[in-house]
Amino acid sequence: MPLPAVPGPRPAPQPGPPRLEPPRPEEVHVLLLGLDGLAAALAVLLLRCGVLGLNVNDGSPVTAADLDGGVYRPADLGRPRDEALRRRLRALDPRCVPVSGPELFPGALLPGTVVVRSTRHPPAGGGAVWTEPALDPHHPLVSLHHADGALLRWPTVPWAQRPCPDCLRATVRAREPGPVPGGLGAVLTAWARPAHAEALAGGLAVEVLAVALDGLWGDAPPGAGVPAEPWRTPEGTSGGRPLARLLAPPWPGEEALLELDRSLCLCGLCQA
Repeated sequence: MPLPAVPGPRPAPQPGPPRLEPPRPEEVHVLLLGLDGLAAALAVLLLRCGVLGLNVNDGSPVTAADLDGGVYRPADLGRPRDEALRRRLRALDPRCVPVSGPELFPGALLPGTVVVRSTRHPPAGGGAVWTEPALDPHHPLVSLHHADGALLRWPTVPWAQRPCPDCLRATVRAREPGPVPGGLGAVLTAWARPAHAEALAGGLAVEVLAVALDGLWGDAPPGAGVPAEPWRTPEGTSGGRPLARLLAPPWPGEEALLELDRSLCLCGLCQA
């Protein structure tokens, strides 16, 4: 009786033919989940950089805090965020026909796809868990998490390795408490909120473009790659696990580096 075949190691993928022309921003596709003021400003900057394939998703109403990003207008208050943002994007560039629906987003087999998820820390005892769409597990995820007035920038990971609410809470709680701004510091923080949000959106737009370019030009010669995260701790270059970045106002370049805490749930098992 013949023995059953034993699967051997998979052959290494063969590099495809080199690109004859550099990729264009029109080849980039970005799915945005959560459209607070920062994420809306990011979408507008990506459009101005030439990205037309935008899929924006958030049916919650526009709030006064969302106006800091400079995209939503007072007339948008109370309207669904995705509806207001689609109208704004079409007005800025008629070539852009944004949609709202993760099921319409192309799979990761199409290079140049990036998912951006912007979430807010739930109130104490809320235990809220946001709805996760069914996406290709290989999509690169740029994960943004708002907590205690600061922005937690999780390292870029595949969608299948996305952090859950417990991971985000644990990582944020592990940070050393900083001084509470008072007096002039509190006034400057309040004054500079729109400027801080705009500066963060600019940096994030470059990061998203770098992640997309890495997918579009994966056959680039060694040394020609663009680091997806150049903020002093580029992924894959430190020799250890990547770190999360906590960006607090009013200074957009000021950050604290946090160790990832994925010990409270099973999602850490799939973390590379």
